Amino acid sequence: MATSQFPSPHRPSALAIFDLDDTLLDGDCTHLWLEWIIECGWVEDGSALLEQMREHDKQYHAGTLNMTDHLRFTLAPLIGRTRGVVKEQVDAFVEDRVRPRLMQEGVARLQAHIRDGHATLVISASMHHLVEPIAHAIGADGALATLPELDADGRFTGEPTGIQTYQRGKLDAFEAWLSSHDTGFAEGWETWGYSDSFNDLPLLEFVDHPHATQPDARLREIAEARGWPVLQWR
Repeated sequence: MATSQFPSPHRPSALAIFDLDDTLLDGDCTHLWLEWIIECGWVEDGSALLEQMREHDKQYHAGTLNMTDHLRFTLAPLIGRTRGVVKEQVDAFVEDRVRPRLMQEGVARLQAHIRDGHATLVISASMHHLVEPIAHAIGADGALATLPELDADGRFTGEPTGIQTYQRGKLDAFEAWLSSHDTGFAEGWETWGYSDSFNDLPLLEFVDHPHATQPDARLREIAEARGWPVLQWR
């Protein structure tokens, strides 16, 4: 769950938490990344890989995805590759494929929070080696996402490690991060949350000001019933 600490000495007293995929990004960064590494020649059967990813996407939206299996699936093409080699490709990927698909109204909302003196955090079910550089690119203070395991030589093992930032796991990761980082966060902070997915209901129920962004059907129903703002940034 690595992330940067909030900036000092001007500690904020409010926090805005953003999901990434289909909230700030038009699409799923994991799916886009798999397309990228297929083009890089890191995958033997690209068609089979994308077909499996589409099946996992259906399970995600149904709330039935086995996240451990999914993370192992997405990490498999990186097994044996070094952190540096993967980072080089991720940096190119973010510039070429991610930046053009960022939803400008969503990024503008994040930057408005920054101008108001709020801390900003991206929490995503996608892997940290993808989420952190995207969060950095849009100016967020930090990112929480599931970490990939690296061996003693800094090579990807294909296993995820730590808390999986999916469904209730996003809130678990946030609470664990608060207890282990000098963020300045304290009870009484005002909090905002933004997500497109019913899977993020625990996080949206935690914040003071939940927002449904491009919501799926189940989240839209809940948002409308509870009077939460429904935003369309796509």
